[in-house]
Amino acid sequence: MERVLNEDKPTRGSKPVAGVRAAGAGVDDASGAEPSMGVVAVVHRRLPGLRTALRGVRESIPPTAQLAAVAVDMGDQDAPYLLRQYLRGRLRALGFAHSGVLESHCGLDFACGLMRADYLARVDDTFALRPGWLEQAIAALQEDPTIGCLSLTPPADYHRGRGRPRTVHVEPVPVDRLDMHCFVVPHDVIAEHGSGLFSTMVVASVGDCALQKHLHHTGRKLAFLPGFIGPFEEDAEPLEFLSSVYEEERPVHESASAALECLQQVYLLGEDALLTCLSCGETELEVLAARIRFCERHQVPIGYWYEMRCPACGEIHYKDDYQLRCPD
Repeated sequence: MERVLNEDKPTRGSKPVAGVRAAGAGVDDASGAEPSMGVVAVVHRRLPGLRTALRGVRESIPPTAQLAAVAVDMGDQDAPYLLRQYLRGRLRALGFAHSGVLESHCGLDFACGLMRADYLARVDDTFALRPGWLEQAIAALQEDPTIGCLSLTPPADYHRGRGRPRTVHVEPVPVDRLDMHCFVVPHDVIAEHGSGLFSTMVVASVGDCALQKHLHHTGRKLAFLPGFIGPFEEDAEPLEFLSSVYEEERPVHESASAALECLQQVYLLGEDALLTCLSCGETELEVLAARIRFCERHQVPIGYWYEMRCPACGEIHYKDDYQLRCPD
């Protein structure tokens, strides 16, 4: 059984999205309002890959787009992390599901239960998304209203064709069947068919997508948009050696500008660092503040200082991250 957290009022840290409409409403081109955009990410990875996947999706969409997540078979540490993201307003809605619930269909019914928007996207953590994919997909759907569903991944049997060059301008490629890992649909496709589409989705098999059948029946085209996905690269956990490396093994700092280019802020404000609380054993600490550490002799940046709080017991922790050393 799936569980869903959702709320219609703005959450802390969220911004109002232009053009938000109730379910069943389409895009009003005459009003000139920006269409609302909703993205539902289906995540299967465990920490720290889960954090990397959500951050990648969040950074690839415009600020006005709303993001929700469906967590599949989460571990003990993954669910609290997602819940904190929801409570902090970084996720508009949050759902939990078993793997069997989403294996048999594209999950559009689940996505619609979490998000209402003029354009609804369903993505997962199989691929890494490149910035601009959502805006480009919406522009393609607006330019050609006959497209009922636009996928970012080509179907398994698609071949570009011998001698066919890769085009500079990205355009939708019509196909007979879609790969449904990552796709975008306009709201009118959902509204025109109603709940009847969802009832057939639940019983559809992997090779028998009810949404694609419906689009074929109504004369809408299927297409995929190339060029916006890449292989997922899972970040390693933040390396502890940044603060414990022997001083003589650190690079020597040069000028202030060169030092700033070399420094890397490993822990971002508001995010959860995968570090252990020494008081209660919690495996994540919330980053509250970050400051640059300077070489006392030359006043050149050589690292970072972090202030962190344990979300479980409230204990405050401080961490130094020296990455350069003084040449003297």
